[in-house]
Amino acid sequence: MDDTDRSAAATDAPWTRRRLLRVGGGSLAATTLLAGGAAERSGATASPDTESGVTGTRAVASDGGLSVSVATQNLGLGADFLSIARDSDEATVPERVGALYTDVRKSRPRERMVAIAQELTQRRPAIVGVQEAAIVRRGSRTGNDPESPDANGIVFDFLDALRAALRARETPYRPVAVATNADLEFPGRVDGEAIDVRLTDRDAILVREDADVTVQDTSTATFDASLTLPLSAERSVEIERGYARADLRVAGEPLSVLNTHLESALESVRTAQATEFASAVDAGSTPLVALGDFNDGPDGEGDAYEILTESLSDVAVEGTSATGETAATGSTAATPEARISGTCCRPSSLRPPDEDGLTRRIDHVFVDGIRASHVRRFGVEAVDVDGATRRWPSDHAGVLAALTTAPAATPTATEDATATVEGTVANGSATSESASTSPQTVEPTAKSAEAGGDTAPSTSAENPGFGVVAALSALVGGAAGAALLDRRRDA
Repeated sequence: MDDTDRSAAATDAPWTRRRLLRVGGGSLAATTLLAGGAAERSGATASPDTESGVTGTRAVASDGGLSVSVATQNLGLGADFLSIARDSDEATVPERVGALYTDVRKSRPRERMVAIAQELTQRRPAIVGVQEAAIVRRGSRTGNDPESPDANGIVFDFLDALRAALRARETPYRPVAVATNADLEFPGRVDGEAIDVRLTDRDAILVREDADVTVQDTSTATFDASLTLPLSAERSVEIERGYARADLRVAGEPLSVLNTHLESALESVRTAQATEFASAVDAGSTPLVALGDFNDGPDGEGDAYEILTESLSDVAVEGTSATGETAATGSTAATPEARISGTCCRPSSLRPPDEDGLTRRIDHVFVDGIRASHVRRFGVEAVDVDGATRRWPSDHAGVLAALTTAPAATPTATEDATATVEGTVANGSATSESASTSPQTVEPTAKSAEAGGDTAPSTSAENPGFGVVAALSALVGGAAGAALLDRRRDA
């Protein structure tokens, strides 16, 4: 990959409504464009801040249309690698890497995967997208290039641990598409021993084995836009991300599913990745679902969410049917408020009773050609991991959606809250969150990036996990305080 100017990324970025607000202020042109965009994306939801029960046993297709339940879950690495960037002394890096490695161990990944498996077993979505499905390895100190890792001793494999816990509960899932993102190795010191610590980041699409789902085709891709960090005058390291795609048949009906995790550390990189991801979404008659941790939402400061929702519908907001008509909302006027509240981000320690932190809605189910009948969060409660210690399963809550291509029904004001999911009726009293009427958004405490106007968050709860692997590699190569740079491949 060749470096490109940060200004090019800004110039190429689409003029979204949010960007017009920042650049155009109160101009008449900006106001006109904003009004036009709002009209194009009309559609809303009833019952904001309500999580209806969503469970499923099978995917079905009938004269009423395709019905299937899906979920997205960031598994949570269990350590805040951003903290290592707050120390300018390169000599302490191995100790800090060792401390963060210990933090991952203390977060009890296997027990947390059991808790997430329990949630999935209760709800039985046919298709699941997971992010931060990490492999953590250790090995003897070799001092190799961080991008040429050789540590092979697996300490934790988050995806294997999750699948093992699901099998133990007789709800096995199989991975049908797995995208490997950053795969980097750094020197660490653990219990006085000099070792190398290797982190491999992955996103995966899982299908429940007893669901009526067949795989037609799969693919993975790496975004051209990535983070490049100078490690020295001669070397730099690249933090890559991408996505997985599976073209499926659900009860004989076509459905395409994509899963991704966009960059958290720099807005310009995230925006460029969102643009690439949006261009990868085929426009056509096949229903499509995009799952993931997009690190942006309707209340965010970036453009990624706006870019994606120009072509895709956010099921937590949109009340449109598969044909694009506004869904009926009974006696309640349509509003753009979300049916679920925040999904991120708890402190990386994952230890209650610290602040819950789920104030930002950045984990999404986006759709095209299919709509959601019900949406809810899961994984919002802490769990006992050893009879005495409590942890949150992840720093993110999961999102579960019951999807259908059937026309939207018109509910009555007294209709019981029942959900038809995958051809079965889920017992239906709605579960309401005790959320405030205006959930607060956690704003990052920013520090300037020397190469441009982007900012990197500096709060531990903001971007834990692989969202800030960049911060770790910046200091390992002796480049404390070096700028984060955009990087793209030539076409």
